Amino acid sequence: MSRRQQRVMAMALIAWFEVGLGNAWAQDPAKEPPKLGWSDSADLSLVVTAGNSGSQTWGFTNQVRYVWNDARFVCDVNVVRASTSDDHFFMVAPGIEFPVGGAPANPPTSLIKPEPTLDVANDLVSASYERNITPKFFWNAGGSWDRNDDAGILNRYILHAGVGNKWADTERRRFTSSYGISYTDREEENPDPEKDRRFAGARLGWDYKEQFTAAAAFTNTFATNVNLSDAADYSINTTSALTVSVVSHISIKVSLQWLYEHEPAFETDLDVVAFVELINPDGIPGSGDERLRTVSSGASKLVLGTMDARKDKLDTIFRTALVIKF
Repeated sequence: MSRRQQRVMAMALIAWFEVGLGNAWAQDPAKEPPKLGWSDSADLSLVVTAGNSGSQTWGFTNQVRYVWNDARFVCDVNVVRASTSDDHFFMVAPGIEFPVGGAPANPPTSLIKPEPTLDVANDLVSASYERNITPKFFWNAGGSWDRNDDAGILNRYILHAGVGNKWADTERRRFTSSYGISYTDREEENPDPEKDRRFAGARLGWDYKEQFTAAAAFTNTFATNVNLSDAADYSINTTSALTVSVVSHISIKVSLQWLYEHEPAFETDLDVVAFVELINPDGIPGSGDERLRTVSSGASKLVLGTMDARKDKLDTIFRTALVIKF
């Protein structure tokens, strides 16, 4: 390739880069201030199956935001619902009599397909307000309510206030960190004598957004709440998301949320189950030496009692959603 051709190709690549990426911004994104006024973004996801398996899963997220020159208000709503149906089964016709400990012989039956019932319920509503003290330093206050049935949390209210640093705040990049105090009131499905229902806490969080181009953006939010009287009692909520614009006001969003409880809620009255089989060590039927031996599965099920345990510490929520911006 000649030197002239190399120069032409280099100029073409530069031109392509400027047109494809540089023109995504009307002005220097590093200097462009954030847009003022109201904005709204709604995420919608839905999965429905029927036939051999019945399930319904849907998610809804909405963020309302208002930006002033020296202040910002944000309200978030996050809802996840999932319903699944139990396995199909045959129902024996009513009115049939049979001996105790036996079973009806060749009973008339009908196939039952249960309807989906609620299996996952996860809700979060939060609001926060921040106002500049200096261009790089601000105070904030807010509150939240969340519910996570699978994690054993029926209601949890958190109020918080503090200060923070604004490390970057442009249309292309925003990164803030905040630190403050909080007050938590939580109601769990089963009361836990080892945990405080109400407590004062410390709160740490950040909010990061990187607008790669006009069509693609990455966001990450992080918040942790720590019980000041028991440092082992803390929770973390963090979400990372990638959003790609399809057409004006409509985008596709992929996100991953982690909900972590270092001291999760109690789950009570769990069955202690043993699968057992009959063995005959001497091989002589009726010798009286027959015994039951536990196996991993595939034998008779025997419930020995109940025990309590803590739920899992980490819940993971992966979403693909359609985003509508206003």
